[in-house]
Amino acid sequence: MSTVKVTTTLPTSWKEFEVGEWCQTFLSEKIVACIQFERVRSMFSWNESIHSEEEWRITLTSTIDSVTKLVNLVEENHPYDVPQITWHAVNTGKLYGDWVKEEIE
Repeated sequence: MSTVKVTTTLPTSWKEFEVGEWCQTFLSEKIVACIQFERVRSMFSWNESIHSEEEWRITLTSTIDSVTKLVNLVEENHPYDVPQITWHAVNTGKLYGDWVKEEIE
């Protein structure tokens, strides 16, 4: 399992092209092979109150060897004070897994 999915969220106030530009940073750095983004509704507790807001969910596909560098880059470029950044290893087909490795290495 050398492929990982890193997930974060961005403010829904961002236009789709702004989200695309933010994502382009990671593709240009050759630290991800693929990125998906979509609108989602998030409910969370912040400053002692409950919020329900639309956000952009960003899913970045990378390798386990690059995950620390990727997470640091996401944190450095993130607009939130406390961004949600999670990741997990995923099983992939051989062709897809090989493609991810080729795009990053």
